[in-house]
Amino acid sequence: MPVKSTPAHSLAPSSLSRLDALEQVSPRSSTFQNSIELSPLVWWRTRLPQDLDRRDVKRIRAVLLRTEPINDCDWLRALTGDPAAAIGVAIRVLKFHGMVDPMTDVAMSSVLCCFLEDDRASTALIASALRRRKKIDPQCHDLWLLWRNDPF
Repeated sequence: MPVKSTPAHSLAPSSLSRLDALEQVSPRSSTFQNSIELSPLVWWRTRLPQDLDRRDVKRIRAVLLRTEPINDCDWLRALTGDPAAAIGVAIRVLKFHGMVDPMTDVAMSSVLCCFLEDDRASTALIASALRRRKKIDPQCHDLWLLWRNDPF
């Protein structure tokens, strides 16, 4: 059966309407509303803190267990919820690997788990990492403001 060719101009109106709809929802609001389900390893930099709760710890840790372990003597303790170990590992990863390395998401996810288990010291590190990341990822600016003010 022959395929019916469609002129490019006939596709434009529907494409434009989709683009218009996408532009009406800013990247920030679509990220914050979690319209696209992302890996739990990026939740620390993509989701509102008040949208996270203790139930998310299980999902984050399940993914952390499947990732390549961080080569740090404290990683096992960080992974299992020791806040001091998680913060220490994350600081070392940030120092040696920077903001764009996937290991940063792994380390910061362990810190996020500690926050969700009511460790308030982890708030300062998450805010600091978001402040640094906002230079390369503008959506982190609003999140940084929320974490910095620590209303939760």
